[in-house]
Amino acid sequence: MRRYVTFSVLLAILLGVAGCVVPTPVQPQGRAVVQGSTAAPTDPAAIEATATPVSVGIVDGPAETPTGTPIPPAETATALPPATNTPAPPASPTPEPTSVPTSVPTSVPTSVPTSVPTSVPTSVPPTTPTTAPTEPPTPAPTKTPYPTGIFVASHRGFSDGSNYVVVGEVLNTSGVAVYGAKVIANFYDSGGKLVAAGQALTSLPMTEPEVGNPFKLKVENLVSAVERYELTVTWEDVSLIEFRYLTVVEGAVGQGTGGKGEVTGQIHNEQESTLTSIVVAVTFYDAAGEVVDMADIFLGGQTLAPGASLPFAIPIPEVAGVYDHFWIEAQGNLNLF
Repeated sequence: MRRYVTFSVLLAILLGVAGCVVPTPVQPQGRAVVQGSTAAPTDPAAIEATATPVSVGIVDGPAETPTGTPIPPAETATALPPATNTPAPPASPTPEPTSVPTSVPTSVPTSVPTSVPTSVPTSVPPTTPTTAPTEPPTPAPTKTPYPTGIFVASHRGFSDGSNYVVVGEVLNTSGVAVYGAKVIANFYDSGGKLVAAGQALTSLPMTEPEVGNPFKLKVENLVSAVERYELTVTWEDVSLIEFRYLTVVEGAVGQGTGGKGEVTGQIHNEQESTLTSIVVAVTFYDAAGEVVDMADIFLGGQTLAPGASLPFAIPIPEVAGVYDHFWIEAQGNLNLF
């Protein structure tokens, strides 16, 4: 019995240490049950005769002689402290997640421009249709640079019935004025034979530097067709007579008396002296600046005082060719007496 009681005490202690809850035994009515016994005695006298009270689990001493006192209930015999349920530590609840969003930005724009243009073109040039290449226009031939001297810069020859006419202009690049320029022409047929020759003075007696001076040369009654011609120029470096240019105030091409064409206009004397032996010449050019035709008039009986003006009319029965523009010049002799 003592062994059982001791075992029960040790078991209770172990369970208390382990934090387990030991239920308080329930005693049935009218019967004392010793905790730890597997079978309670049925004879109360036997229990009295065999029971040996002990001091449970604290002091070892001599056993006391039974005096016939009934065995106290097992609760007091084991001197167990009242089982105190050591409350287990409250189970701390697993903390719920505090609604932390996973990878959800809190209204923070990432690389969003503050003002995004909508439908703004990026300067894409419009598609232009591919056109077939066109042949470049043939450039107009450039003139050969003029040499230094007195020469025929531009000329044109044509047949007029049985006559042959050459028109052109003499240019002076010498830097000084020359006088009495004369153009000499030799005409050849297809066999290279000389068939005619002729000469003509320029319209104006003085040829100033860089100023064209027109001429017209005609040979009559040719018996053979002209295949080609050659031109040369002669001139004088000095003159006993002084010449001055007059200012052309206005000029126009129109219809004259009898329905014939003419060039009309006015000339003005801006010199300090009176001018005589006045010559007025008109030169017609094509779009390339080549001479097409020319005409002139000599006003020999006219004098023009300083500051005075004079009208003129140059007959042009027919311009030999289509012209683009024209140029009018006038010169007079300086009257020294």
